[in-house]
Amino acid sequence: MIKHTRVKSLTLFMALCLAAVYTASCGAASETVVTDSDTTVGTETAADTADPNDRSSVSDDLPERDFEGRDFIILTEDYQVQDIYTESANGEVVNDAVYERNRTVSERFNINIGQINYDFNETPKYAQRTVLAGDDAYQLGVNHVVAISGVVTEGIFMNWYDLPYIDFSQPWWADSTVEDLTYGDDKAFLAVGDLALSALYKTYCYFYDKEAAEKYGIGNLYEIVDNGEWTLDKVTELTKDIYEDLNGNSERDEDDYYGMTQDVRSGLDAYLWALGGSIMERDANGIPTLSIKSEHMTDIYDKLYSFLYESEGVCTERNFEGYTAQEQGHYSARESFAAGMTLFANGYLDMAVTHFRFNDSDYGILPYPKFDQNQEEYLTMAGGSHAVLSVPMTVTDTEFVGIITEALNAESYKQVVPAYYEVALKVKYARDDDSVRMLDLIMDSRVFDFGYVYDNWKGMSFYPERLLGEQKSRDFESYYAANSAAAIEHYNDVLEFYAGLE
Repeated sequence: MIKHTRVKSLTLFMALCLAAVYTASCGAASETVVTDSDTTVGTETAADTADPNDRSSVSDDLPERDFEGRDFIILTEDYQVQDIYTESANGEVVNDAVYERNRTVSERFNINIGQINYDFNETPKYAQRTVLAGDDAYQLGVNHVVAISGVVTEGIFMNWYDLPYIDFSQPWWADSTVEDLTYGDDKAFLAVGDLALSALYKTYCYFYDKEAAEKYGIGNLYEIVDNGEWTLDKVTELTKDIYEDLNGNSERDEDDYYGMTQDVRSGLDAYLWALGGSIMERDANGIPTLSIKSEHMTDIYDKLYSFLYESEGVCTERNFEGYTAQEQGHYSARESFAAGMTLFANGYLDMAVTHFRFNDSDYGILPYPKFDQNQEEYLTMAGGSHAVLSVPMTVTDTEFVGIITEALNAESYKQVVPAYYEVALKVKYARDDDSVRMLDLIMDSRVFDFGYVYDNWKGMSFYPERLLGEQKSRDFESYYAANSAAAIEHYNDVLEFYAGLE
């Protein structure tokens, strides 16, 4: 059992980020409301750091309204509260950006912004319960994507296209809301906007130890990425011979040094999209159709299996003290990299903030690799714990909800995203200009697949971790034949719900 060194000190935001997505914390929800009465500002805010010639100059084109002190309540999860609400500015950049965003919108429209938070398993139940009771208890959901998608077919959410003042052409809405999550031309119940900050910081990437890279002479990795040569074969080539028997027992085990440490749960699922695969794609009429069953998908599993299990330089199993077996699968790559036991590791972008900024050695950030050089783009995804937005059917004033929702996403784009992305990652914690450029590339490559967003742990999004991670098998064809019927039925239920709408 490997002991991992915990971070000595964290800011409030970092500590909140460390809350494990998969840790249940059931019980009564907490509720808070922030008004515009507290105007104290910390020593440094997003307004001080955002480029006034860029994001802050983009108009949201919203009308001026006075909502006379009305409450706007957001339903979210325990671990995402810091993205939605903070009581006051405290000098920490991201915390203050959230505070400033809420204050800006509150003062502009004369409203009180509040939040209700539950464990991520409980929020869908709360949403369903309040809507069925006809209770206008909250106006916007910012919730765990895989969990909340399970209640969409209950008809409890509004169609985003029916809400006034929502403009998906604006930069604070992810293109995938229209390109991947819309059914036909005008039906969508879940959307990705910048208020859902976790859709940014839960994006998958690679980290690498720059000193170790120099030691092993692996060359200029950024140049390899820029030339379109950063492929899974290239990763295998660079890591396959990097192995050191640190404990001297002449056995390849968890205590040794490896070229690559790969977690075998959600981080493994991300390869399905990174390597050019998909679960669903929209047809010419905008209808999502199943696309996972293909020769290319079989090739993806073959290549991944060889990468994971036929290379001495790749580690997929480590045990760190204090973690459950499930947590080991999620976090072993992160802890290995923090402990200096691997050259490469996969992870979320926010690990640069929550874990690796305290590393003694310098590190770089890279995208997930492509399948081969014929693949045109680098692709990645945000992990299943990221948030999406929804509006309950019980809202009584769609103009109010549309205006405030658009304003919150716009101000997140202008204030919160720059604070997290431009400052926390690029300036404070990313270690070189090339990593800054890599971050731009990674963020531009995010995929939000309809089949993934509506998976609800019943679809096909988790096939890589189940087949490759748990069964250590490459036989996608057999696994698909044995498991696809139930998943197809689940997806058909979702599609039939959409098709039945007028």
